[in-house]
Amino acid sequence: MKAAAFACQLDNLISNKSILENLKNELKNLQDQRQMVKQNLSWDSKEYQTQSSWLKKVDEIVGQVNAFLNYNEGKSTCTNFLRRNKVGKQSRKMLLDISQLHEEGQNHLAGITEKDHKDPKSRTDTIQDIMEALKDPRIPTVGVWGLGGVGTTSLAKQVGRQAKEQDLFNEVVVITVTEKPKVEQVQGAIASELGVQFHGETHVQRRNRLRQRIKKEEKILVIIDDIWGELNPQEFDLEEFGVPSSDEHGGCKLLLTSGNLNFIRSLKGAPKAKVFRLEELLEKEAQSLFEKMVGGVAQDPEWLKLEIEILKSCAGSASSIFAMAKALRNKGLDAWKEALVQLKENVSPIKLCCNSLENEELKSLLLLLTIRGRRPINRYSIYIDMWNGLFKNLETADTARNRRDSLISDLKAYGLLVEDGKEYVKIDDFIWHTAYSMAQNDLQASMISREWPPEDLLKGIRFCNINIVNGLQIPEKLQCPNLQHLLISRNNPSIHVPDSFFEETKLLQVLDFVGFDCSELPVSFVSLKNLEALSMYCCNLGDISKVGELTNLRMFGLLGSSIQQLPAQIGLLQKLLFLDLRDTHLQVIPANVLSNLTSLEELYLRNSFCNWENEVSTNVNKNASLKELTNLDHLAYIEDLYVPDPRAWPVELFFGKLKSYTIFIGDKWGGTHDGDHGLKTLKLKLNRRFQSEDGIKKMLESVDVLYLDELNGVQNILNDLDCDGFPHLQSLFIQNNAEIKCITTGSSHDPLDAFPNLESLSLNNLSNLEHICHGHPLTEKSFFKLRVIKVQNCIAMGCLFSKSMIKGLPHLANMEVSECKSIKAIVLVEGAENPFIEFPDMCSLTLRGLPALISFCLSEGSSSTDTTTLFHDKVLCPNLENMVISQVSESTTIWHEEYDVENSFWKLKNVNITECKKLRTVFPVNLSKIFII
Repeated sequence: MKAAAFACQLDNLISNKSILENLKNELKNLQDQRQMVKQNLSWDSKEYQTQSSWLKKVDEIVGQVNAFLNYNEGKSTCTNFLRRNKVGKQSRKMLLDISQLHEEGQNHLAGITEKDHKDPKSRTDTIQDIMEALKDPRIPTVGVWGLGGVGTTSLAKQVGRQAKEQDLFNEVVVITVTEKPKVEQVQGAIASELGVQFHGETHVQRRNRLRQRIKKEEKILVIIDDIWGELNPQEFDLEEFGVPSSDEHGGCKLLLTSGNLNFIRSLKGAPKAKVFRLEELLEKEAQSLFEKMVGGVAQDPEWLKLEIEILKSCAGSASSIFAMAKALRNKGLDAWKEALVQLKENVSPIKLCCNSLENEELKSLLLLLTIRGRRPINRYSIYIDMWNGLFKNLETADTARNRRDSLISDLKAYGLLVEDGKEYVKIDDFIWHTAYSMAQNDLQASMISREWPPEDLLKGIRFCNINIVNGLQIPEKLQCPNLQHLLISRNNPSIHVPDSFFEETKLLQVLDFVGFDCSELPVSFVSLKNLEALSMYCCNLGDISKVGELTNLRMFGLLGSSIQQLPAQIGLLQKLLFLDLRDTHLQVIPANVLSNLTSLEELYLRNSFCNWENEVSTNVNKNASLKELTNLDHLAYIEDLYVPDPRAWPVELFFGKLKSYTIFIGDKWGGTHDGDHGLKTLKLKLNRRFQSEDGIKKMLESVDVLYLDELNGVQNILNDLDCDGFPHLQSLFIQNNAEIKCITTGSSHDPLDAFPNLESLSLNNLSNLEHICHGHPLTEKSFFKLRVIKVQNCIAMGCLFSKSMIKGLPHLANMEVSECKSIKAIVLVEGAENPFIEFPDMCSLTLRGLPALISFCLSEGSSSTDTTTLFHDKVLCPNLENMVISQVSESTTIWHEEYDVENSFWKLKNVNITECKKLRTVFPVNLSKIFII
């Protein structure tokens, strides 16, 4: 035994009592710190979630340490030296955990000063009253209403989280609505929250399925947040959507939040609600919120006087206070004085915040987005909108995308934009009206739906959103000579755009055409010579050859439109940077169209054209060939390029300059990819062998995500593909192959770092796969970053890992092995040695359908008569939380009866064991010591 290790154990024995006393003292300090953080916790603070998470961690460690101290009370002076050593080691581990939490707590308290207030009392009391009402079985419905800006939506989210944390309900379902909802949309939202999947059912069938699903939960809270406060309560039928009444399911409670009291009191299908009004913030509450958002106020009479006057102008509105704090953060005294002057001149706090934006492009984007209305806005639409002349120096598509993402990030930091799902953002509802009013004045913008504005106003419009609804007559000519940006949509399929409609809009730079049937484009379309961005979304299109005359076009999108053939004239668009053909199911792209788009940087093809011409084809009317893409020197992104016939891919074809791509070769994959489109992703199913100058083989050297199906002549992935160890590969999926025998082979002569950046490995239905790694031990960097491994239906494998390979898997977190009928062990140890086998980061383990499995770890030469125990005391999994064992028929015990490995398996939360026919024992008696903490 080394001297340092001996000294540590001796210290554990000698100072055991003092260590426990120290543990008690440090726990007391942490509890005192917890109280201080909790006192300053505010539900409307941006740090609320991180502080709540910290408090939860503290509660967990307090419970663990108290249990540990109670168990060891009075036993620290006993003569059992082994137990005393173990207690000392566990105490030191807990002291380290407490120290880390204490450091985090110091960070939470760092910004707190003597002027900080506790939670605003009235808001806290309101939440407490709501929680008490939700607990009361006599109250089936709770309502919360308040004027715009007081925070009903934030409160709904807070109450939902708190109800879940306190285990008041098994499920919490949040339905967010803005305008008259469609039954299918609301049903879809409920289904998504509850994990229900629909497959073409009628709305009645969906309603019944949702009703039955909700009734399975003993207690469930359904939150309906009427964000705009404009819903007609009789048009929102809960039972029609699938929410059972309280008479049908007494455990189903409703929480209704709205700025419209009538909605809460008269909602169809809802029992009478107990209503709480969310008042405007009181003076002290407003001051507390403002000072937290602005980052503190100097303790100077002049500053404090200004603060009081500014807050009076906000009239208790949380949104107005937030806006003013963002506008004045890090600003000097003169800026505060000027803000107060403007407030007294009836300039709204929202307008002040918008005008305080750091640059004109931020303000321009915000105002531009208001023209799209109050619904969520896809980032893709913003990408198109940016080519209207307001944003300078957009020379490349990459520049535009980066500028868009940067501006969105800044607007979110100001609280003016909020996320709405992964690809959508929306303007905060409370500021929309003010921002749209600013857009009308500053950008000469207008939204038109039910009636046309006066002719003189129409002629001055530069940015316009026209939604043609029933009753609005579309004019022969749109009299807008100054128009730069037009979004035009309709809700009546019989409405068509007249041929002369665009004759007076020759300055137009961006056109969004939504939902039209156009067998042929209007004749006046060709007059749009200044157009730089054209989006035709969800249109039914025929001949669009006129687009070829718009030679200044940079962005062209047909997302979701129905079109059979891309006209040859599109090849005239030599300035085109961006071509989006997603979800068009396009059948024909004539030869030499793509090759003429010499400026093209981005090409999007999801569910679109895949009829790539084979080079040896003798067809008279040829389609585009893949070789045309090699002429595009600026091409940097290809998304969802699908080549169902591998013969259409020329052997020498190689995309070496692409920054990212998703390419599928072979008829197995379909035309879509659900993963990250910012990576280089390649899916292969080839019916040929690789050749020496194979372009695909060259692409493998830099690929990030690789899917392999049929590959002729490949038995060893690493050696046969010869890709320098796949240095960039992050995810590898291999399936349906009868030739592959191993993934890699170690070498003593020329060791190679194999898969040094691989994080996920999936092997499925590889009937001859025998080993992941075979031969000599791998280098230290090989498989070093692997976190997930899934092996299924690999019937020739006898074991998953060798002992030498385990040393290089310190980060493996998720292991799933199923339906591998020959596997006898997960880890096979070479020779007669019996070392410790540790998976330090493993948190999830699934072993299913392994009829030959004898033990998790097995030495060479062992037989089924030697052991039938799954885990011996040499297997360590200190962080394992979830374990599933099913159809492992040879094991008689899960843990050896003398298993006594410190801190191994002690974090287990979920254990699921089924169909193990010979199993006699799961938890031996001595194992209880492992779970004592």
